[in-house]
Formats: sequence, structure tokens, C-alpha cells
Amino acid sequence: MSKPPGVSETAGTRQPEQRIARLEHRLARERRARRQAEEIADRGMRELWLINQSLDARVDERTADLEETLAMLKVASTSRERFLATLSHEMRTPLNGILGMLELLAPYVDGEQPHTYLKTARQSADRLHQLLARLLDLVDLDTGRLVPELRILAAADLAESIRDRWQRPAMRGGQLLTVTSFLDDRLIEIDDGRVLQIVDELLDNTLAHASSGAVRVEIRLDHDLLELTVRDSGPGIDPARIEELFSDFSMLDDSTARASRGLGLGLGLCRRIATALGGTLEVSSDGQTYSCATLRVAARVSDEELVKHGVPSFDPPEKEVSL
Repeated sequence: MSKPPGVSETAGTRQPEQRIARLEHRLARERRARRQAEEIADRGMRELWLINQSLDARVDERTADLEETLAMLKVASTSRERFLATLSHEMRTPLNGILGMLELLAPYVDGEQPHTYLKTARQSADRLHQLLARLLDLVDLDTGRLVPELRILAAADLAESIRDRWQRPAMRGGQLLTVTSFLDDRLIEIDDGRVLQIVDELLDNTLAHASSGAVRVEIRLDHDLLELTVRDSGPGIDPARIEELFSDFSMLDDSTARASRGLGLGLGLCRRIATALGGTLEVSSDGQTYSCATLRVAARVSDEELVKHGVPSFDPPEKEVSL
């Protein structure tokens, strides 16, 4: 068979050899690239392993530090609670003695000025007594020992208690206090002592800082919640600062006159008590014409249960009791 013109025997033999050489060169190049990639991957894995080891060590160190800090905080918290409880109880005994002696001293004090001194001493002792009670409540809330003490009573009696406690202080401040119950002749089961404690704090703040005018207390029942509102006629609170009212040891006005009323525990403590009673405490205001505090606490109403517990009958009040 004849060969194509211009193609020698040597050239035909070299073509396969050149192709094989090119393939071998490509294979060698790919092997070098693969080795380089594997070396890079190995270095990356080693670096990643070292980083992980470093992170694990740092996490272990931080965890140990946090556990130590947490243990110290628990010890400090326990010590604080014991100190406050002990201090409050130890101070309450001599304070009760002071209050008793002031009461016994009253008939023997003659003259307007001595009576003024005696009144100031009694007011100061009462304030200190309230502060100690708040500290004890704070300890009970922190330790989970505050348990609602439920009692069955008429809604009208609750309204009457509020009126009796605050009508005269309101009149002295030039304010007209009205207490209205919309519960008809219903009997309710609540921790009335704690509810009155919160209402006292709300009215104390309202009568101290609201302008002369009407102060309205309204009592309603919203399903399983007793709703009690305290509304004044101004001057109101800046809406942006309302939540500051509920911060412990703080007041919106830090002046000496305001600070003399206490440590700023009142409303923050009241909100926590309301939560412990299965409810809420909120404040709203337009910043100018009114402020309104709304307390909601869990309440049960069951006439059958009241009969079972032997609650004495009472003369049902009018449908709307306005005091």
C-alpha cells in the first residue's frame, strides 16, 4: 500500500509518541496540582483544628468564669435576702414600741406646737413602718415565699374600705374622691389585703402629685379578673417615661421633696405583687390632662362556693355603689 505523498515513515511513528508525551505531561501536572491542593487542605484542616482547640479552651475558661460568677451572685443574693429580712424584723420590734409609746403619749401632750411635733413623729414612724413592710415584701417576692391569702368578701365592702381609708386624705388635699363598684351584689374571692396594699400605693401617689380635682376609683369584673382603676384629672405623666415608674429605687422626680417620700420601691413592688396575684398593673396618661392606673388580679366569683364556706349573708348594695 502506498503512503500519502509528503508523509515520511518517521513522522508517522512520532505522532503517537508525541500524543503520549503530552498526556503524560498533563497527568503529571494534574498530580502536582492535586498534591498542592491536598497540602493546602491539610494545612487548612490543621489550622481549623488549632482554632477549634483554642475556641474550646476559651469556651471552657469563660464557662468556668461564668459559673464562678453565678455562684458568687447566688451567695450575695442569699446574703442580701437574709440581711434585709433580719434587719426588717429586728427593726420592726422597736419601731412598734415607738408607735405604741407615741399613741400613749398623745393624751398628755398640751398645746398646738407639741401636738405638731407629736404628729410629725407619728408620721415619720408610720413611713418607716411602711418601708420595712416593703422590704419584707421584696424579700418574699425574690424568694418566692409570697403566696396569695384568698378571702371571700363583698365587692361593696372592698369599695367601702377604700373610701374609709382615703376620703379624708383626699379632702385635705383639695381632691374629691369617688369610689364606684359595678359588681352588683357579687361576692368575690381575692387577696384583699394585697389588693388594698396596691390601691393604697396608687392613691398615695395620686393624691400627692395630682392637681386639685376629681380622683375616681372604679371596680369592675372582667371575666376572671377583678379590674380596679384609679384616675385623676392631671397634670399627667410623660408617656415616654411611664415605665420608669416601675423601676426599683427610682422616681421620675429625684428632687429632695420627692425623695423624702421613700426609696422609690412603691409601684415596682406593686407590679410584682400584682403578678404574684395572677394579674397586671399598668399606667397610662396623655401627659397633660389625666393619669390612669389599672390593676387587674385573678378573682373567683361563685355563690355556691360562698354558701359552702358559710359566708354570712349581707344586705345587697345597690346595682352601682358610688361612694
